[in-house]
Order: sequence, then structure tokens, then C-alpha cells
Amino acid sequence: MRLALLALLTVLPFLEIALLVKFGQWAGVWLTLAEVIGSAVVGVGILQRQGVSMFMRTQEAVMRGEPPVGAMLDGGLLVMAGTLLILPGLITDTMGLLLLLPPVRHVLAGRLVTGMFGAGTVRVDTFEEDRRREPSQEPRARDGQRGGDGSGPVIEGDFERLDERTVDPRKNPPENKS
Repeated sequence: MRLALLALLTVLPFLEIALLVKFGQWAGVWLTLAEVIGSAVVGVGILQRQGVSMFMRTQEAVMRGEPPVGAMLDGGLLVMAGTLLILPGLITDTMGLLLLLPPVRHVLAGRLVTGMFGAGTVRVDTFEEDRRREPSQEPRARDGQRGGDGSGPVIEGDFERLDERTVDPRKNPPENKS
């Protein structure tokens, strides 16, 4: 495994240079420079956007009571896509552009999780799929049934909304029931 990684890291730069030279001969110097600079600008934009976005998606997953693995993997793969786009070369740009596609990220994240933790351990959804879900598609619990997402029983009780009544503690001191 280490030998394959070492070979990839030594061979990839030479392949990138050879392809850029061939592309430059075919398309011209200015188009080649525009491709390299344009992909780097897009990569930097993705990296800037993903910092805050991944943090927010992770918080949303935690607030929903789900492990934030899916949001973190999706954000991590987008950061990898941005990094690949910043690196000059056609191979890394192609890999970065492929990682920008949600189905590719979903499949890759699933394989990463399966390889690390075993099959079926963690649900991996991309954030785009979560955003597309409409409120009417959310699981709902009915009286006496388990929660629609299987998270546990529904606990019934009485409540009083405190924000609907105005209480001034100076005028109405709390009653002492001693």
C-alpha cells in the first residue's frame, strides 16, 4: 500500500506535466493558463465556502440527533475537491470536478465508511439530499406510537407555555408552600 502511494506521488507530477505540455500544444498557452488559473480560483472558492458550511451541517446533524459522519464526510470530500482543483494539472482537476458531483461523493463516502467501519454501520447522506427533503416527507409520530424515525417512544404530558403569560417577579413574588 505504501509503495503504491509512493509510486502515485512520484508518477503523478510527471503525468501532470506531460499532459499540460500536450494540452498547451493543442490549445495554446493562454487557454492552458486560463484553465490552470480558473480551476485554482474555483478551488479556493470551494475551500472558503466549505469551512463554515461543514460546521453548520455538522451542527444540524447533531441537533437532529444523528451522528454527523455523513455531513463531515461530505464536507471533507468537498474540501478534497477544492484542494485537487487548486493543484495545477488536468488529472487533479478532473478528479476535483468529479468530487463536486453529489452522486460521486455519496458513493465514495459509502465506500470509505464501509472500508473503515464495516457494512451498514453508519448512514451516509449528502447534505444536498437533506436539503431537498420537504417537511411533508419528515417522519411523524402518532399518539402512543414510536417516533417515525424509530428513535424511541413518544412521551405524553401536560405543559403550559410560559411565553404566553407575562409575569413580573417584583409584583407577584413566588408563593412559599412551606
